[in-house]
Amino acid sequence: MANSALHAIAIEDLRISHPAFHQEYCLLVEGISNLIFRLANKHGDYITYSTFTESYDRASKEPILQMVLGSHKNEFYLHAYISKDGGFIIGKNGVGSSAQTGAQALSFIEEEIHKAGWL
Repeated sequence: MANSALHAIAIEDLRISHPAFHQEYCLLVEGISNLIFRLANKHGDYITYSTFTESYDRASKEPILQMVLGSHKNEFYLHAYISKDGGFIIGKNGVGSSAQTGAQALSFIEEEIHKAGWL
């Protein structure tokens, strides 16, 4: 089964089992989408491509949001792991800052983008 399908199944299960946390997930997805839009408008000549995908980590059995910003010179990527225990891990390869809300997770994402010089 494709990773995006596994992601969708896990998120649907989350919607049923933890509706409040599912709402935080939805807020995070909306926030990342808006962030990419703002960055593209502000730095359209510098950011030559961006991706925002839903995936699934088969080892940890957790859904992931993957964000990539790229230019002809460098690339920035970041993962948002959606923990089975409720909460988000913002970083790379399952390691990073822990957030309990979508707003807090988005704040960590913005910090990482800023540190990387993309904001």
